[in-house]
Amino acid sequence: MPKWLLEDEQVELRIRPHPRPLIWPITVGLMLLFIGFAGLGALQPVPFARWAPGAAALRQPAVALVSTGVIFMLLAYPVRRVLRWVFTRYVLTNQRLLVRRGVLGRIKEIHVLEQVQEVRPVQNWRQKMVGSGDLQLHMYRGPVRTIAEVPVLNRFNSETQQAWTKVFRESIQQSPRPGD
Repeated sequence: MPKWLLEDEQVELRIRPHPRPLIWPITVGLMLLFIGFAGLGALQPVPFARWAPGAAALRQPAVALVSTGVIFMLLAYPVRRVLRWVFTRYVLTNQRLLVRRGVLGRIKEIHVLEQVQEVRPVQNWRQKMVGSGDLQLHMYRGPVRTIAEVPVLNRFNSETQQAWTKVFRESIQQSPRPGD
């Protein structure tokens, strides 16, 4: 049993966000690689001597500068976005909905199902095309929380609704406390 689970808590569903938001970072990454390789190709000795005669001493620093620049830009945007997606998990248990982010699986967001008033799926036209969407949790106290880019939104929504209904029914059926 993972140490982040509560007593009598069971995992119902564990998924990763939909990969649709990775289209742009992967496209940018491929374009950066294409531009970097084209730049390195132009800095090879023969082509460089043709378009920059007499500047042979600048070729090695230019190669290092282009390589470093491309690697830095790859790490700054596409690789960081892909790693964020890889290390994000949505975990639905019978008591909570967790959004786990980070390399070591730190819990970033905890949504206790007892505090949820309503669960509402929301989709835009792009999300409808791939079957993903956002899940809005309307809390009794506090703002609306949104779980973004949930794949198989209908299944995740129905599982969340079932777990929420079970928790809600159990809270109603509790024996009255003194003074109630």
